[in-house]
Amino acid sequence: MAFLYEKKKSKKDGHEYIEITGYEGNGEKLVIPKTIEGLSVEAIGNHSFSGREDIVSVEIPESVKTLYGFAFHNCKNLEKISIFDSLDDYYDGVCRQCDKLKIIDITVNSGWYEVIRNFLADSDRTLEFRIHIKTDAGYDEARLTFPEFVYDFNENTMARTIQFSIAGSGYAYRECVDRRSIDYREYDRLFDKAVIDGNALSESIAMGRLLFPKELLEGYRAVYEKYVRKNGAGILCRLIDDVNEDESLELMKALLTYRCADAQKVLEDADIDKAIEYAAGKEKTLFSAALMDAGAETAGMATEFIL
Repeated sequence: MAFLYEKKKSKKDGHEYIEITGYEGNGEKLVIPKTIEGLSVEAIGNHSFSGREDIVSVEIPESVKTLYGFAFHNCKNLEKISIFDSLDDYYDGVCRQCDKLKIIDITVNSGWYEVIRNFLADSDRTLEFRIHIKTDAGYDEARLTFPEFVYDFNENTMARTIQFSIAGSGYAYRECVDRRSIDYREYDRLFDKAVIDGNALSESIAMGRLLFPKELLEGYRAVYEKYVRKNGAGILCRLIDDVNEDESLELMKALLTYRCADAQKVLEDADIDKAIEYAAGKEKTLFSAALMDAGAETAGMATEFIL
């Protein structure tokens, strides 16, 4: 099992580098190397992994500067791509028809957000971006969910024209990202539109902003908190049902310990009780334990207050 590759020469300065052209063997968790034969891996070639059904996740190193056309096209089981903002060239169709792709994990070391724009332009589906932004003190974290959208074309026979409209809030959300920044204020302002698109989507947006509050203004924080409190039982049950149990459990624990500006919990006790019953019925013992610990903490606080 090994990577297939070609040695290339840069047209700019003549240095040699590696272009990945494929992989022999099973690549369920594919990790692209930084170097091969002492040369930097700087490109992933056209159709290098196109049509593969074994790949579930891909880690692309900071050395890679170019993703050529349809590099991961039609990888039907691909769910997650990890990448850096070092990418200079992103060609058409890199992740097109990757129907299960949900998560883009990106480390931003140079303040270059064009990579996010490229992925959003390449897919009209819902995508979650887990963004690690380098600062003088370390890394800030943001978790942004971008909804899907659909182009709708209608032929007006009488007028001999074709009219089109855009359904879903995803297109507007995508406009919040430019090459050098993300407009978090505009992203938050669009939340009312996301709520119309459905609970699962708006729940993901609200949780991401509350738990990873990069540039979150207090007014919008209150909006998200109100939404989570109103939909607490559904959110907890959805986390219990999520197939990625480790990640969902961590999100649940974070929500259970989250406190609003007035020091109140964001989740109602009644919703926690419903979730305890639901988790017990699903035999999800770790979730049950976390929920019961949160309930016991609340009861202890109430007793202390009475005394």
